Amino acid sequence: MPKFTYPIVFVFNETEAIYNGFIPDLVIFADGEKLEDVYARAEDLIYKYFLLATHHDIEFPPPSSLEEITKKWEGYKVSLITANLPN
Repeated sequence: MPKFTYPIVFVFNETEAIYNGFIPDLVIFADGEKLEDVYARAEDLIYKYFLLATHHDIEFPPPSSLEEITKKWEGYKVSLITANLPN
């Protein structure tokens, strides 16, 4: 199963007391009470994104570098998330 690793940006929403996760390259948003929840939801959304893109022969963007996203989102927690693509 092919894999891609994308940067994910985390923002804590103090008003709602949840974490928001954003994958800029794919324009995917996920949220959760804990970072682990955000990761799990984001992994599921990435898989579904690639499943649909593959099914409809839609090209998906290559991952940006961690450094590039860290510069754009200075002051926020930036990490990596790996997407397992469907066969």
